[in-house]
Amino acid sequence: MQKLRLNSGKVLNERVHKVGILAMGSFLENHGAVLPIDTDIKIASYIALKASILTGAKFLGVVIPSTEFSYVKHGIHNKPEDVVNYLKFIINWGKKIGIEEFIIVNCHGGNVIINDYIKDLEKELKVKIWKIDFFFTHAATEEVSIGYVIGIVEGSIEEHNKFNKYPEVGMVGLEEARKMNKDIDEEAKKVEKNGVIIDENLGKKLLDKAIEKVVNKIKSLV
Repeated sequence: MQKLRLNSGKVLNERVHKVGILAMGSFLENHGAVLPIDTDIKIASYIALKASILTGAKFLGVVIPSTEFSYVKHGIHNKPEDVVNYLKFIINWGKKIGIEEFIIVNCHGGNVIINDYIKDLEKELKVKIWKIDFFFTHAATEEVSIGYVIGIVEGSIEEHNKFNKYPEVGMVGLEEARKMNKDIDEEAKKVEKNGVIIDENLGKKLLDKAIEKVVNKIKSLV
């Protein structure tokens, strides 16, 4: 076999080939009238793939299962152990192509539950795992604006603002979640007061900032 040309193409340096990037989100949760049910994973994938393109780090794909707090009822999720087992599968295959450090780009709040498992995974699999979380108020202005920029928004924003019909928007109508989580309640109050708008400049700014954060992390590793 020919020796691999590790410096060909747009790469920071040879070391970048030892860094892998994963996208983590949710595939099955409601996001109002204008965003699809897999909004989280689409945004996470956009950020992760863009960072991969800018640096040469390996984009390893997406983590399919996701988890959630029991009191947040706006979709279909999995047990934390399911997420961890899927991570083991991807990481083990990543190791076979030379990946030593893994960056997880997560855009789903419920996935903070797996943070407690990261250290154990590192010890078990003998790799380094960095999890970078980007959280935006659920289906509210920030997330809708980002979705607009990446091209996944369609429909009426006026319809989207009907909280009685779409209780998941800002989690305004998710009474149990608001009761159990002070932060969710505070965010819901803001959405109730201000509504949801599409702000393209805000969406671009948030995306650029997120991509820059991941790129800087990769640079720090190589």
